[in-house]
Amino acid sequence: MSRKDIQFIAICAGAAALIFIAAHLFWPPQARIEGAQISHSEVAQYAYVASVQREVFHKPSCRWAGKISPGNLIGFNSKDEAIRSGRRPCKVCKP
Repeated sequence: MSRKDIQFIAICAGAAALIFIAAHLFWPPQARIEGAQISHSEVAQYAYVASVQREVFHKPSCRWAGKISPGNLIGFNSKDEAIRSGRRPCKVCKP
């Protein structure tokens, strides 16, 4: 094996490691998601809502809750349920 081959393998291995790390940092693990995915029309039946991709939960009336994409919206029946899922209360609506 030439020196260029070894350098190429090292670069590819480093790139693969970076992709692996980025995937684990930016994609939430499905095991942490305890709430049920909902649509914006179903928001009123839950006490709190959150995005699958974020670590903050909101009151359904919060302006930030209205910005959550319908595909990422999950609901919680209690504050404890939201906290157990690894989320913290919103600093705007203070649930």
